[in-house]
Amino acid sequence: MSELGVIIVIFLCGLLAMFIELFIPGAVMGMIGFLAVLGSIGYALVQGYTKTAAVLIVCTIAFVPVFFMLWKGVIGKFFALKGEESGFRPSTTIGEDLVGLEGVTMSLLRPSGIARLNDRRYDVVTRGEMLDRGVRVKVIEVSGNRVVVKEV
Repeated sequence: MSELGVIIVIFLCGLLAMFIELFIPGAVMGMIGFLAVLGSIGYALVQGYTKTAAVLIVCTIAFVPVFFMLWKGVIGKFFALKGEESGFRPSTTIGEDLVGLEGVTMSLLRPSGIARLNDRRYDVVTRGEMLDRGVRVKVIEVSGNRVVVKEV
């Protein structure tokens, strides 16, 4: 195989490796492909194939938008999860109705622990205070699944 054939084969293998990167993400194949493309262009320039190098540069520049259109359009839809979020309710959200409730700590709060509020156990935190077991506490804030209490 002639030098020109080797240059073209290396270039095409580089484009193929970058195309494989669309299906097997991880950046390794993409980087190997990119380096192969750059290497083939550099090798063409060193060997005196300036017209071939210019054509390869134009092909590389033309391949970049095609690569991203394939990634965004075709392959992005192929790998994207389909479904809707209507009716979704995260299971870790605790209602705001706990604010103002009083209860008793069931464990040491250092500053997190367990407290009994309305005959139910909750994981609670203080704002940095350490509280012993059996101390009366009051809920002062609820944010998501975080229940903040203070000593009564």
